[in-house]
Amino acid sequence: MRSTSDQASRRGVTARGASASCPRDETEEAPVSDRFEVDVAVVGGGLAGLVAAVAAARRGMSVVLCDTRAVGGRARSDRRNGFVLNQGPRALFRGGVGTSVLSRLGVSFSGSPPSRAASGYSETTGEMTRLPVSAGSLLRSRALGAIDKMRLASLLSTLSRHQRAGLDSVSAAEWIASLGLSSRGSAVVSALTRVATYAGDLERISADAAVSQVQLALRGVIYLDGGWQSLVDGLVAVATSCRVTLLEGERATALHTRADGFLEVRTPARAVQAASVVLAVGSPGAARALLPRPPAWDLGPPGTAACLDLGLRRVPAVRVAYGLDEPLYLATHSPAAELAPRGRAVVHVLRYGARSSRDDEAQLWALARRCGISEGDVVVERFLHEMPVCHALPRPGSGFGGRPAVDATGTVGVFLAGDWVGPVGLLADASLASGEAAGIAAAAHASGRRALAGATLWR
Repeated sequence: MRSTSDQASRRGVTARGASASCPRDETEEAPVSDRFEVDVAVVGGGLAGLVAAVAAARRGMSVVLCDTRAVGGRARSDRRNGFVLNQGPRALFRGGVGTSVLSRLGVSFSGSPPSRAASGYSETTGEMTRLPVSAGSLLRSRALGAIDKMRLASLLSTLSRHQRAGLDSVSAAEWIASLGLSSRGSAVVSALTRVATYAGDLERISADAAVSQVQLALRGVIYLDGGWQSLVDGLVAVATSCRVTLLEGERATALHTRADGFLEVRTPARAVQAASVVLAVGSPGAARALLPRPPAWDLGPPGTAACLDLGLRRVPAVRVAYGLDEPLYLATHSPAAELAPRGRAVVHVLRYGARSSRDDEAQLWALARRCGISEGDVVVERFLHEMPVCHALPRPGSGFGGRPAVDATGTVGVFLAGDWVGPVGLLADASLASGEAAGIAAAAHASGRRALAGATLWR
């Protein structure tokens, strides 16, 4: 890797080398004060970008990662008055592909499972009843009649072996309707599915994605000690040890292909010339804006949420509540995980599918009060309106298989990573899986460029 300047703010390895220049072509914009020449450039420093950078660097590639803000993206956590607040309720699926990716990259984490005692909440009646989330709680629940209990018990006992073939063609709502449950039973399964998928409208997400997520949820989740910032910090530590250069506060403005087959990422301050580029920029729209020839991806709708994050003086009476007639959810993440001072609590209240800020905040506070939380309990409060939870849900008609592959950019040497990319996983699992796949693919392409050049490119 070579660079002509060391003046920008960086984390990780500092670029080395004597002065060098990149050949200019007709696409080049205004002159810049700093140039990098690397094997792989990663644009975007969320979970997907960090994983892509580490995956490429561990295969011997020189890597630069740039991000508009501090790295971490939506996985960053905030510390306020001793409380750690994630950006909404976040849980790591124990059996998900994400845990395998983190293990392969050497990122450790700790945490605890949530409370198994969950309540079902009806906003229409104000009723709060014990919700069946396992075979044991199903027997004790008064939320369902005998027939629904029998049918749901059969579903829970076979769901881990449930075949997803053909479910990509129907919606999650259609799958639930096919189960033969009463309206109350369907409401319970819908509530569990919304929490597992973060999708407010189950008509807009494919059944294969929904069933996959419910299967994972039944295997268990954990709330992370120190919040999801612990994963960001772990990935940054590994990236630093692999000599990845992190350029924070630098927005990529353009991606050019060059006549010599290389690529160039431009920021206001510098040009990064690379053999491969990974776009982990968040949304499909942001990726299209950078690609020289934007592909015509056929994607599902984004998923959003409104979230009330609370740091409380005490643990609430109801720790977990699922909305039965509204896409609502309340979860106490601490004291299960280490996120709050002793005796205090971190609670997230969520509406899947954001509407108006005023209506959503009022609705979330109504659920919080019903669970025993008063304004006097609050030490820290934050409301996040229209928070993105997934940039493109797998849509009925194509499911996971309809999402673009990591190399579906229309530009040789450019790869994608994000929660809307690849045939594996949903939410953070998709980001971690596609990040690793994109990093490996980018490294392989850069290695091929080296072999073609008969040299080690910049080194």
